[in-house]
Amino acid sequence: MSLKKAHVWAGWTGAIFTAGFLIACIPPLAWTIPPKLSPTSSPAEVHRFYVDHLTQIRAGAWLGMVASAFYYPWGAAIAAMTRRIENGRPPILTYTQLGAVGVAVFNSVLYFFWMAYCAFRAETMDPEMLRSLNDFQYILLEFEVFPLSLWAIAIGLLILLDKSPKPVFPRWTAWVNFWFAGLVMTGQFMIFFKTGPVAWNGVLALYWPASVFFTWICIMSYMVIKGVNSEDGVTQDADQQNYSIGPADPA
Repeated sequence: MSLKKAHVWAGWTGAIFTAGFLIACIPPLAWTIPPKLSPTSSPAEVHRFYVDHLTQIRAGAWLGMVASAFYYPWGAAIAAMTRRIENGRPPILTYTQLGAVGVAVFNSVLYFFWMAYCAFRAETMDPEMLRSLNDFQYILLEFEVFPLSLWAIAIGLLILLDKSPKPVFPRWTAWVNFWFAGLVMTGQFMIFFKTGPVAWNGVLALYWPASVFFTWICIMSYMVIKGVNSEDGVTQDADQQNYSIGPADPA
């Protein structure tokens, strides 16, 4: 395998993560999208759901954990491509991306870890405690969007600042990232509601942000793959030789 093909596969990891995440969460497995439970479910209802679906939930958690491993190389692929735009300058926006990617990956891993934890001893767990742990699982999934928005803003800014003759990404993808950064925020008020569209099982807290999130991943995955296939991997005016490597460097 050539290095270029490896980079193309890095672009495909976004689609692999998306497919694995969604399959892990659908009703035949974890049943969290759409949720079988709601914030108003009683402790007994939550306990009964877990006990009746132990194998499916555990299988969904396992598959989701595997899928989460593909999240990081996808984010790294975008950061690596936009790194060339900073072009000899300290790569602050690139580091911002990588930091946000790390938080996002940790969130995804912890979500499925928590799912497995809830199902591990669900039969003997106190129903009230199990309901609290289940609430934590959904809040973890939906409330953590600020790092995602910051990540997308960093990508969008770099794309707009790309002045090279052959830009890494077309300018319209910057607005896709800004669009995503704003529209994914609708679930941030979920902690104030237990019913309605902003509750953690509602349209604005779950379905809309999830649709925006996975649409963004699909668009950016396509653009990474297209960018790698259409470019030799070098931005023409990028010269990393000019980047000062330490304070003693007179440059």
